[in-house]
Amino acid sequence: MLIRNYHAQRWLLALSSLSFIGLVWAVFSHVALLSVLDNLTAQLQLTMLPNWLHYFLSFIFFFSHSWGSCLVIFLLAFFLWGFKFKIPAFWLMTTSIISGILLHIVDFILPITNFNHAMQFPAFGIFWATLIYTFVASFVGPEIQSIWRRSTLHLVMLMMWCLVFLANLFQPDVQFSGVIAGWLFAIIVLELFEHFYVQYAPTLAKMNGFYGSWY
Repeated sequence: MLIRNYHAQRWLLALSSLSFIGLVWAVFSHVALLSVLDNLTAQLQLTMLPNWLHYFLSFIFFFSHSWGSCLVIFLLAFFLWGFKFKIPAFWLMTTSIISGILLHIVDFILPITNFNHAMQFPAFGIFWATLIYTFVASFVGPEIQSIWRRSTLHLVMLMMWCLVFLANLFQPDVQFSGVIAGWLFAIIVLELFEHFYVQYAPTLAKMNGFYGSWY
């Protein structure tokens, strides 16, 4: 099984959930240090950067936001399904759709503003980047036999994630707390859906449409 039920996952779910709740409390309580960071990052824009860095970060950020993330997730699911990883492909799409809905619900019920401007909370970009990184690390990485190539893949994905984190801070409707919230919320939904994967993947493998699928 590509995703296993490790004991550490429960601790990670609990820790990320408590951290997310604590962050929400800190934002609404206007904790001084966090407010300073939010006020600073809320004023950042990509136009402040040199042109080459502006276009580079915009290109990277495209693949973790809106149509870009949908394209990456669809292609990943398409190829997984084609290579007989039907259960991982189904889980990947289900996780993306449901977690995307939950993301917008949380953003709606937690109205965060700064300088009279609505802010994303959690931030969408880093949320999708975290999901995509986890999908690749869980289903693509283990199939690469070469340790060097597998390590290179993880390094490239980690660098991409860091660049998305940086680019997200320069978006006009994002601040520091929102980016951290997006990362934490992604971990929460991933750990929840990984639990469902471990519990129901063996059952799906016996059903029509998934029979013979690797998982």
